Amino acid sequence: MINLVKSLISVVLLSGGLFAQSEAYEALKVFEPFIGEWFSKHNSVGAFEGLPKNKQIESATKYEWITDKTAVMETWRSTFPNSDKRVNVGSIIYSLDPSTNTIKSKHFGYDGKVYWSGKGWVETKDSTIYVYTEELTINGTVTKYTTIRRPAENNNLESQYIDFIQNGKPLKDQPLRKMRRIDVSPKKD
Repeated sequence: MINLVKSLISVVLLSGGLFAQSEAYEALKVFEPFIGEWFSKHNSVGAFEGLPKNKQIESATKYEWITDKTAVMETWRSTFPNSDKRVNVGSIIYSLDPSTNTIKSKHFGYDGKVYWSGKGWVETKDSTIYVYTEELTINGTVTKYTTIRRPAENNNLESQYIDFIQNGKPLKDQPLRKMRRIDVSPKKD
């Protein structure tokens, strides 16, 4: 009888765990078209403390599933062309918040020598992702902005920073940036 109860409890716990993983994946599957590696050449966004203004840079960005598809990690590194000199580096973890049933994000990295961290939340419409972010640098600069990301034609990804407010002052929206997929197909688990 005790073994039967233990087996029943194990089945219930395992089913509950799989259901929770399914809920997280269902919420985060809007990131599925972004999973993989991306590359772009563009001018630096000088709006962030520590970044040069309007200098040509190359950025490599990667989206990957982590923790059995219960979260997505975005990582990037930008350098000057023909150089290994880092311009910026960072990571964002996207996960389902069970208390609000919304996607939350945690951000951290360096722009030049300036460390920053932040948090945000995600909304989606069709295949477009809106990431609402608030970041704080080690020097006390507060920046709020929205990132818009969507798949584009020819295996590209479009990204744009809009609605900038830095230390209470509005800044102009940044230009649309196109990134191209550099891996042939997203990696499967």
